[in-house]
Amino acid sequence: MNELILFFYFFIVIIIGILSFKKVKNNSDFFVAGKKAGVLQVSGSLLASILGSSAIIGSVDFAYISGWAGSSLMLCAAFGLILLYPLTNYIKNFKGYNLPNMLGNFYGEEVQKISSLLIPVAWLGVIASQIMGAAKIITILSSFTYTQGVCISGAVFIFYTILGGQLSIIKTDFVQLIFILLGIILTFSYIVPEPISETVPQFINENFTYLDLFIMILTYSTTYLVGPDIYSRLFCSKNEKVMKNSIIVSVCFLIPLAYIFARIGIYGSQIFESSQVGKESVLLMIADKKLPHFISFSLYFGLLSAVISSADTTLLTASSLAAQVFLEDLKSKKAIFITRILTIILGIAAVIISLKMKYILSTLLLALAVYSGAFIIPVLVGIFGFRTRKEVVISAIILGGITALIGKLYGGDIGNFLAAGAFLINGGILYLGNKLK
Repeated sequence: MNELILFFYFFIVIIIGILSFKKVKNNSDFFVAGKKAGVLQVSGSLLASILGSSAIIGSVDFAYISGWAGSSLMLCAAFGLILLYPLTNYIKNFKGYNLPNMLGNFYGEEVQKISSLLIPVAWLGVIASQIMGAAKIITILSSFTYTQGVCISGAVFIFYTILGGQLSIIKTDFVQLIFILLGIILTFSYIVPEPISETVPQFINENFTYLDLFIMILTYSTTYLVGPDIYSRLFCSKNEKVMKNSIIVSVCFLIPLAYIFARIGIYGSQIFESSQVGKESVLLMIADKKLPHFISFSLYFGLLSAVISSADTTLLTASSLAAQVFLEDLKSKKAIFITRILTIILGIAAVIISLKMKYILSTLLLALAVYSGAFIIPVLVGIFGFRTRKEVVISAIILGGITALIGKLYGGDIGNFLAAGAFLINGGILYLGNKLK
């Protein structure tokens, strides 16, 4: 029975994609939904994209290990959006479709090309983390193996995304958000009466230090301040008021959700020993062992909706950026066709990564750290009018990204210092390069 419902769900998603395919009249429809979206659509799409399975499962698992520090992911996301709010004054009149377009306007076509190549590479980890989450849920709801779940979810993501582009994504994200919130709220409501022994919340502890918080703000919050997926949502807005109100709505949801995810994770830490959980997600363990069938089923489908709403956004973002490597811009007649081809290629690459990687949260944070070390500062200073030679910017992007990658792979305090140092290297190259001009 579960498998029938699962396939029916995927069938509905694909049908929506087909219907949206028929409504795509031009490049603007495909890449930014015609710039006609209102607050309900933009805020719904923002939240649905943020609340991917990696963020939800990752937050709960983090709280299982680190207590109330598990709320930090969503709080850092909300903090990044708060910082983004005043920047809407600067990006409201942007006529392009994505973040590399902005870099091209700031520093030249070569910088746009290099960012259009590097961001999709980093974003493969983000897409893979969503596919990994989908596969885990599919294995619970059906008799499919993890490998089969990866292939099925990957195929649905790819096919759904190539059909309608942003039109199909914007339309379905709000509905998927309802499924996400329903599953989370029902789960939270069921476990709230259960007492927890920790009476005084300890946000900073031995598993999550001030240095860890600082690095998370640098490498996670900043991807909401300057992030290709976030900007792709905002660029669909019909005006600046929609941008600002959508950010406010999103923050108002993320802050209480931070508490909810942490509370669920702490509950899991008090009912399951680490040997029981092993490599599984504690949230999925709670759903399997503690929740009534209806609530667990709602949670599974909420998580599946979270996966789809995030994966389609990140996949379209990555493929549309990669298309700019081969095109002057996305207003070209061939832009949609090339983007669809690259969607298939990048989607298959993400599926392969999903089969190789083991941990959802580490895969996500690795990808975001590399992106933030390379691109946050060049975009931010560019928005405020900084200009320098293309060679300087490209050097800053490459060295900043490599330093952040080494830091995340090395791990520990030294790795954290390297991740923070990526920003100093990036910004230092921009500053010195401009002075030496």
